[in-house]
Amino acid sequence: MGNRRFVSRETNLRAQASRRGLAPGTLLDEGGQSPATLRLLRYRPEACEQEAAPSFSRAAQLCAAKAGTVWLHSSGIPNRAQLEELGQQFGIHPLTLEDIQGSFHQAKLETFEHYVYLQCQNLSVQNERVEVVPFHILLKEDLVISILSGADDITTPLLDRLQNPQSRLRQRDAGYLVYALLDLVVDQAFPALQRFTHQVEVLEEDLLTRVHNGQIVAIQQAKRDLIVFNHVLWPMQETVSRLNHSIGEHPLLRSNLRPFLNDLYDHTIQLMSLLTSERDVVSGLMDIYLSMVNNRLSDIMRVLTIISTIFIPLTFVTGIYGMNIDGIPLLHYRYGYEIVVTFMTIVALSMLWYFRRRGWIFQRRGRA
Repeated sequence: MGNRRFVSRETNLRAQASRRGLAPGTLLDEGGQSPATLRLLRYRPEACEQEAAPSFSRAAQLCAAKAGTVWLHSSGIPNRAQLEELGQQFGIHPLTLEDIQGSFHQAKLETFEHYVYLQCQNLSVQNERVEVVPFHILLKEDLVISILSGADDITTPLLDRLQNPQSRLRQRDAGYLVYALLDLVVDQAFPALQRFTHQVEVLEEDLLTRVHNGQIVAIQQAKRDLIVFNHVLWPMQETVSRLNHSIGEHPLLRSNLRPFLNDLYDHTIQLMSLLTSERDVVSGLMDIYLSMVNNRLSDIMRVLTIISTIFIPLTFVTGIYGMNIDGIPLLHYRYGYEIVVTFMTIVALSMLWYFRRRGWIFQRRGRA
């Protein structure tokens, strides 16, 4: 578990602090930021076409043509110029553009007059690490804009589904594409949580086998990971629930989405149930660690006590003969030394036998 690292909790604080004193909706000019990579598709039941030169203006032209559903995907956070163009072409509110650039909010849902804005966080496993990256979704009439800041494009499976004329994704409207994107985000959380569960189980088995100083560090890392999981998954569940309750209240959220959102909400409940179970397990790891340390200390003290107990009668015998006073039995006898040593050995072995018989030493594993 030591090689796992999440996004630092200080990252969100630094992102928020950089906007101190600025007016709401102000976009920052981050020098050196490269433009985001765009992908533009237009699909309808009869065909699916991908534009060779995607741009925000071209997406606006396709939407105006009313020739199917338009999906504009951005790999990476758009720079300031791209965000300003996004706001101009599609009438996106400045506060929404600020949220997209900031990327420090939890999952949330915001409804505006002409569009719906969703922000969530994607959990992905990259090179044995679990990473958290923001994922933004904008829904307008016949248009979906998705913005993923991570290097791994999780939307690739949707491209394959769009190539199939019989797929449900091709047959339905833009709202179903939003559901499909959210479903991808939720599905990505399962392998990340499964990997965390496996590593907690390994740590628990290691604790029950032997105790070492590195385990306390692993336990603390597991607690930090739980905080991040809860920071991502709990708002996601609330967002899906709010989206489901918003069906019928906003013209872009139609009633045919309700069965799918109900199923998606069930998946978030499963994630939170698993997370709650792991929270209980991780909370008990520290108790197991302290118990194992105390048991180890008790074993050491028991061995030392037994050794001291064995040497009490031996020390008594050597103390008597150490006085070197005439009249002590066997003091001047030729074989006195051998007899005394043999007697002391018999006493020590008898005590060891007695302690073994009572189960105080030389216990078998699993026996009290």
